[in-house]
Amino acid sequence: MVIYITQQGTVLSKKQGKLIVSKEGNIISEIPLNKIDKVNLMGNISLTTPIINYFLNKKIEVIFMTQNGKYRGKLYTDDYKNVLLRLKQYERSSDKQFKLKMAKAIVKGKLKNYYDFLINKSKHLPKGQLGKEIATIRVMISKIEQAKDIDVVRGLEGVGTKSYFKAFSRLIKNQNFKFEKRTMNPPKDPINAMLSFGYYLLYNEIMAAINIVGLDPYFGNLHTVEVSKKSLLFDLVEEFRNILIDSLVINMINRNEFNQSDFIKKEKNIVHFTENGMKKFISKYEKWLGRKMRYHLDGETNYIRTIFQKQVRHYARVVLGDEDKYIPFYRVIK
Repeated sequence: MVIYITQQGTVLSKKQGKLIVSKEGNIISEIPLNKIDKVNLMGNISLTTPIINYFLNKKIEVIFMTQNGKYRGKLYTDDYKNVLLRLKQYERSSDKQFKLKMAKAIVKGKLKNYYDFLINKSKHLPKGQLGKEIATIRVMISKIEQAKDIDVVRGLEGVGTKSYFKAFSRLIKNQNFKFEKRTMNPPKDPINAMLSFGYYLLYNEIMAAINIVGLDPYFGNLHTVEVSKKSLLFDLVEEFRNILIDSLVINMINRNEFNQSDFIKKEKNIVHFTENGMKKFISKYEKWLGRKMRYHLDGETNYIRTIFQKQVRHYARVVLGDEDKYIPFYRVIK
């Protein structure tokens, strides 16, 4: 069970085999500890020493996020380090040809997922409505292999992504919501708020998989290596954005599962979820991630969180040289 604590000022403690969630001395919830697999804490949440020790001893992942879902850190044990893998990862970080090859694979995978998604959606729209954007993405994909350096790859990704979100806006059938363009930091409308929050949750999932496998999240290929920037995390999130978050947001909006009262506008027109809106999103996100999908490399049907780990392990094998080619995740059509 993955639990989220969103109510500000709550305290987590341990009593008689249960997680006790309380606020100002009043018990809000009791959850059997043996059912908990992961804990997400959002905002001002406190933990007692006994419950911290329990989570550490049981190696239960505890993620600390801002009130709006942005990752801040985790309750950390050092059990997951893989020194040999990291040494090879650091060696690869100075190999320009390896980085270029990986960056090409990552961008090609991301744009392919965009392309497949729009092709599928276009079947239910008037002919040609997404044609220009689909054609642009197809051209960007075709140019990736000829790119001589990573900056060119990033440029192709930028053009393809811009076209994708232009087409994305036409997929919204709910007249109560409009989407003009992607605005990340901060989100300027409800749909951008949903995308940003969903991507934050996705970052946490991939980060957990990177930690388990033992890779260093700060050394990637496509995104620049900078102080405090988890470039590998950002790299590996790219292939899952559309399949998991964009699809979820489009489905929920078009099914009228959200309305404007689920959002609140703050200073400088920044839009976030209300507390109830956030709880609704988290519930639907967990249900979405609780599904099984077919893993593209072996054809097995797995829970999505298992696929995250399998994909990061595939990346690690390429870093170690055990596999020659990195293949980003894509939806397998039965």
